[in-house]
Amino acid sequence: MRQICYVLCFTVILTLVIPAANVEAKERVITHEKLMDKLSGFWIGQLLGNYMGLPFENNYVEEPVPVLIDRYYTFRDDPSLDINRDDWRGYIHIFTDAMEGAFGDDDTDIEFVTLHAVEKFGLDITYPEITEMWKKHINRRIWVANATARELMDEGFIAPDTGRKENNKNWFQIDPQLVNEIWSVFYPGMTKRAAERAEWGAHITNDDWGTHPTIAYGVMISGAFFEKDVEKLVQMAIDAVPNEGPFAEGIRDVVKWHKKYDNWRDTRQNIHEKYYEYKKGSYEAPVSVVSSLQNGLCGIMAILYGEGDYMKTVGIASSAGYDCDNQAATCGALIGVRNGLSGMGEKAIDITINIPSQQEWDEPFNNLYVNYTRDDLPVCTPISEIVERIAKIAKTAILENGGRMEIRDDKPVYIINCDF
Repeated sequence: MRQICYVLCFTVILTLVIPAANVEAKERVITHEKLMDKLSGFWIGQLLGNYMGLPFENNYVEEPVPVLIDRYYTFRDDPSLDINRDDWRGYIHIFTDAMEGAFGDDDTDIEFVTLHAVEKFGLDITYPEITEMWKKHINRRIWVANATARELMDEGFIAPDTGRKENNKNWFQIDPQLVNEIWSVFYPGMTKRAAERAEWGAHITNDDWGTHPTIAYGVMISGAFFEKDVEKLVQMAIDAVPNEGPFAEGIRDVVKWHKKYDNWRDTRQNIHEKYYEYKKGSYEAPVSVVSSLQNGLCGIMAILYGEGDYMKTVGIASSAGYDCDNQAATCGALIGVRNGLSGMGEKAIDITINIPSQQEWDEPFNNLYVNYTRDDLPVCTPISEIVERIAKIAKTAILENGGRMEIRDDKPVYIINCDF
């Protein structure tokens, strides 16, 4: 009997102690200074990835770009390369010069709207409220699923009906992956909440497995505030993504191929052969150069083979082809968070200050974000101001989700109730 009592007592002690230890393990500390550095890496990392990929956007499908992109290419570069020379994408150095800073593209300007929307309505913004913001601010320079959703809004539809399969013919395209990353930095380290809100945003334009890459990147970017191991980040994405659908299968394949092949080009070939025209039994995924399927998988590939290095990751994402500016921007955001602006590397920073055609800036992108695409919003905003505004929302999210702020060694720190 005494032995039984000892066992019972020991069991009770374990029951009480182990959960307490687990709760304690969830708390992670980040200084305000480091948070700001990572948020700067997020926004500037997106911008640079976007600009590196744009000259090659949608030009390489059957094969990746034959070179590893390690800088911004212009219309003057190697004529054997298929660069977008007939429009502004091959002239970004001139465009940024004229703008005197970074300019909005769909990789950042819809997030710019989301930032304003959350500031107005709060983190618990509703679908009718975000629909109102889309109708007010997003009226041009949008494509595929975003464009279809916006057209449906004019017909009286309200999100998430704007993303449903029966209404939006582009429900599977890449759009939500590249416009919802901001939810991850609103919820640093709170990966489940980041994924929930990123998926919420994805349903404005997409449905079914078309939302799954958004969930994956939402988790990874949020996790990257504290986790540096890219393989662990990808595993977190695998754990978060629903098992149904081709993206879940694909992300596991990419992990397998990464272990098998030293060269990312071999993995890219496998992605193209299996997932560009995906068929399984009687099911066939819609085929599109801008599908979230193969583009999302190429981003996972770039993250794994990039090994945490900003230029290597974004270079692979840009060189992978398809809708490469979008996957490069998303990967750039993730590694920008992982490394912070201070850890993006000298070469990356050099591009951000030397990208204009006639001058060198003192700060990345001249510390200026020029919005010429989203109506009734400020045209010129310092990047540092955007970062400060994101940080203010992140602070609210931290406090609302069991975290707190303290002063340690005379510096403000955040104690975040993480879920990994």
